Amino acid sequence: MLLASRLRYKFPFYYGWIVVAASSTVVFARMAPAITTLTVLIFPISQQFGWSRTLIAGSVSAGAIASLVFSPVIGWAIDRFGARPVMVVSVLCLGVAMISLAWATVPVTFYIAFAVGRIVFHTSAPIGSSTVASRWFIKKRGRAIGLIFLVGAIGGIIFTMVAALVVESYGLKATWITIGVIVLVISVAPSLFLLAERPEDIGLRPDGEPEPLRKPKDSEETDQALSPTITVTASSSIRQPNDDSWTIGEAIHTRTFWIMVTMGFTTYFVHTSIGVHMGAYFRDVGLGPTAAALAVSVSWTVSAVGSMAWGWITDRLPTRYAYSGMFLVQAGSTLYLILVSGTVGVFLAAALFGVISSGSNVVPSVMYANYFGRTSLGRIRGVGEVGVLLGQATGPVIAGILFELQGGYSTIFTVFVLMALVCSVVALKATVPVKKPVLQARY
Repeated sequence: MLLASRLRYKFPFYYGWIVVAASSTVVFARMAPAITTLTVLIFPISQQFGWSRTLIAGSVSAGAIASLVFSPVIGWAIDRFGARPVMVVSVLCLGVAMISLAWATVPVTFYIAFAVGRIVFHTSAPIGSSTVASRWFIKKRGRAIGLIFLVGAIGGIIFTMVAALVVESYGLKATWITIGVIVLVISVAPSLFLLAERPEDIGLRPDGEPEPLRKPKDSEETDQALSPTITVTASSSIRQPNDDSWTIGEAIHTRTFWIMVTMGFTTYFVHTSIGVHMGAYFRDVGLGPTAAALAVSVSWTVSAVGSMAWGWITDRLPTRYAYSGMFLVQAGSTLYLILVSGTVGVFLAAALFGVISSGSNVVPSVMYANYFGRTSLGRIRGVGEVGVLLGQATGPVIAGILFELQGGYSTIFTVFVLMALVCSVVALKATVPVKKPVLQARY
């Protein structure tokens, strides 16, 4: 914080972009335990330790289940202690966990270390970084959050490549140590020295505005933290400007919040299921192992570009329309998977998967901030992410069971199409929540 105060006027641009860059390093580091990293390492792990692939893949589910417990706690900690200390501790734990995997020679220690990494992946890194960005930006919030997840997608590509190259040349132990060191070197110092919780903490304003922001007359949704509250007294009705950010108690009593939780569940129930089974499905439709791996890399590349595109969209359209459009793309891309054939078709399917990857990160992050304000955003996101985590934990398992029963993916993919289409309509019902007037009696 001291360094941020000294540097706030040292750059030819708003210091909020330095905060975004520092937050981006944490989201970059969170990709160390991504599914694609584990996918590259499953074969050498099973060869070295004699573990089944099902046993190794179970560590992903263990991480999702652990994150279900920790997500509300981490959201509370972000609001109580600040995103900066939570993010610094998280990347330290993530780096140590990745390095400790070099000595995880029994399943229980592997599960514990990898689950720690997945907790950071699911909770503190995305919630903390998007919360900080939402506090620094309002008019440019979508672009700021989009930039953060663009860097995260680049992290997914790099960690996958590092895992593939190092394990081939130097073995499994060196791979985990290398990944852990990259995490520590890239993310600890920026998050520790450059982050500031809010622009007001160092004498600045959101978006770098010189004057207090005014609510645009033609805007459907604005940052609730800057809109006025209506305070009704026993003798008069007077509008008094107040911080109108929502508390977690107020948020969970709105229909909009639970619609967003449900949409988060559906998004990741479908998306994670396809992500886990995508490589095998591409092999089923005729691709070789190298082409299948390249297709997965294409999805990461498109996700990086898509993050900025979704950020631009959410800065210009009400987020419920953006969310609805994302579900339509998810339905169309899943339907295309059922019909896909040939190398070109598979690469296009992977690109569409990348579009959803970026949208599912950016759009909900902007939507929560626009609807519920900046003050209790950590708690609200922490509880809201429970829907996402339930979808990630259950979807791939159910998809796998149906694959075994049906002998193919057509049935479960059809179910996914229908779920996404329904949510494209439900998303339009997620309108801006309105607080009930506060009644105060004068004595």
